[in-house]
Amino acid sequence: MKKFTWKLSLASLFVFLIVIVSACGGSTDSGASGESGSSTNDADSDATAAPADALEFSMGHMNSTEHVQDSMAMRPFSEEVAEATEGRVSFQLYPGGALGGPAETFDNIVTGIMDSGWGLQGYNTGKWEVHSVLQLPFLAEGNAAELSVVAQQLYEEFPVIQAEYDDVKLMWVHAADPYAIVTKGKQVKSIEDVRGLRLRTPSVEGGKMIESWGATPVSMPAPEIYDAMQKGVIDGGVLPVAALADFNLFDVVDYVTIGNFNTALFYVVMNNSSWDRISAEDQAIIEEMIGLPMAERAGAAFDTQREDAVETANEAGIEFFELDEAEREKFREAAQGVTDEWLEKMEAKGVDGQAILDRTIELMQ
Repeated sequence: MKKFTWKLSLASLFVFLIVIVSACGGSTDSGASGESGSSTNDADSDATAAPADALEFSMGHMNSTEHVQDSMAMRPFSEEVAEATEGRVSFQLYPGGALGGPAETFDNIVTGIMDSGWGLQGYNTGKWEVHSVLQLPFLAEGNAAELSVVAQQLYEEFPVIQAEYDDVKLMWVHAADPYAIVTKGKQVKSIEDVRGLRLRTPSVEGGKMIESWGATPVSMPAPEIYDAMQKGVIDGGVLPVAALADFNLFDVVDYVTIGNFNTALFYVVMNNSSWDRISAEDQAIIEEMIGLPMAERAGAAFDTQREDAVETANEAGIEFFELDEAEREKFREAAQGVTDEWLEKMEAKGVDGQAILDRTIELMQ
């Protein structure tokens, strides 16, 4: 009887070891762009409910989780993709530059360090020279949602703009609400007031516009604006009003001058190889979700933030001033050379820049 018990114990131990080894062998670790079994995701935190071949992709950006593009655009998009594909595809957000700073985001997506992400086009000088038509001075006629739709439509209508995104999968492109001049210590009521100021610029076109007014453009990532203004490195910047809330600038800004001076474009793109990993069926589902619908949603997020920013700014004692048409025309005339230079550059590239400019204006009407 004792002999039988010993044999039975050995057999039980053997079965137990097989179970343990099998359980350990079922766990995999596939990294930031790997399968969803390797990490949790806001869109689908229940790993056991996800299909065995589910794909989880990283989506990085420079902002905090409180930024409206995180909370009102990218995060809902991730959740909706997971739902629409029944958990087969999801996106894990990495805010705060966790996967790369503002200037590195696009290149990191191209090379596959991150699967997808959001960024400001102005951080990649010369990359989108044709699409930058919408960043030219005094073309920001409309709110952010309307300008974003124009930006996406230009992409969809002009192959020469599409070619600028050949090294990635464009998911959507959008614009900010019209840019204003925000300053500390000195109010801008005329073009004379802006001369000599050091103003942060969002893009090459914005920098040239600022320079045409007799001010000094300073290029820097948006998250650095607060410290730069607080320390007197810059006097202010040309920013969307929504940015007052996005980057909590209420303590360092005294004045906001409204003039619809320009806007800036933002991209949400995906690494081509990462996109190709998605099945044709799920690609078709996602294609219906991206493009114009997400462009408009991203723009509307900025519009919502703008309303909140104006309310908070007024409570904080920030003074708003809107240029009259006569004074605005002085700013416009001074900056006309920026548009002329862009048209000359397009001609040198063999691109009908005038046709693209005319279509941009037409779409805004």
